[in-house]
Amino acid sequence: MVSPQNPLKPASGMASLRERLAEARAVAAHPRIEVTAIETELHTRFTADTLAKLQRRFPKTRFVWLMGADNLRQIPRWKLWTRIFDSVAVAVFARPTYSLSALSGQAARRYTRRRVSVSGVKGLARRRRPAWAFLRNPLHPASATAIRLARASGS
Repeated sequence: MVSPQNPLKPASGMASLRERLAEARAVAAHPRIEVTAIETELHTRFTADTLAKLQRRFPKTRFVWLMGADNLRQIPRWKLWTRIFDSVAVAVFARPTYSLSALSGQAARRYTRRRVSVSGVKGLARRRRPAWAFLRNPLHPASATAIRLARASGS
């Protein structure tokens, strides 16, 4: 799900929604992954609201919210952030320079007893909420901000 505009980020320097959708589709080239900007159709701006509408629209679907460790660290700044953990399973991907602070941050501490081990990740979507897992995936050193700055300077 590509957001039309992250409420916590400035719009300046951000690629257009069309460009970000195209980039996401190129990266997520898998038949079971559907890249969408459904928030524009749902008229939602905040993740908790989007998830609530998606769950009403697709009541038999078991959703898992995917996010990077940078977002786990700052998710307490999100509107109704605990509702996200209470409504869907959450999978957190390691991110360079963020993982340690994310795992010691407010959200990780709050839900520490609900963290699923890596061996239990396969059944994450079926776990009783809240349920979340931290995935130690290969790390890429580039940040989205650095990529945007390089694009803006023509590098």
